[in-house]
Amino acid sequence: MKNVWKLILVSALLTAAIASGCGENDSTATEASGSVSEGTYLPPGPSREFVIAGGDNTIQYFGREGSSAEREEASRVVEAFMRARAAKNWKAYCYWMSRSYKGPFVLDGRRTSKGKAKNCVQTLIFFGQLASGNYVNTMTGPIDSLRVNGEEGYAQYHGRKSVDWIIPLHKENGEWKVAVSAPINRRR
Repeated sequence: MKNVWKLILVSALLTAAIASGCGENDSTATEASGSVSEGTYLPPGPSREFVIAGGDNTIQYFGREGSSAEREEASRVVEAFMRARAAKNWKAYCYWMSRSYKGPFVLDGRRTSKGKAKNCVQTLIFFGQLASGNYVNTMTGPIDSLRVNGEEGYAQYHGRKSVDWIIPLHKENGEWKVAVSAPINRRR
């Protein structure tokens, strides 16, 4: 039994050493967006542009990088969502939201408003900027990265004023939908 525990300990230490990037690795870099130090493992593809040294990089290593076709498809959805947000077109805004996000969102709106907000549009109006942010389209072009794992995804893009943004996505009936009511600032 004593040898089994030694084997488990050695195995755990070896796994930790590999995960931390010990040894040679062609995927190391001295910089990415000016913020990654030497020896930091960077994922292949466009996601590497969003890695922050010492930051929460969970999304940058989530699943796999989507293909260019998947990225284009997700980008069309995110761009339409952001245009609807900027125009305060709540019906279109809700159309682009995933059912998995919309359901709990509307339930929260119904409870908080004491029954006044009964659907997505009414919930967005009730919560206002608390839900939708500042109504600005933060995109300057298509998304730069799409991390995918099954039906879940994260669109990442470089926005206005050098701010990076993340939008969670969920695939429903073969189509990406937005799983958040406002984009997430990467640095917050």
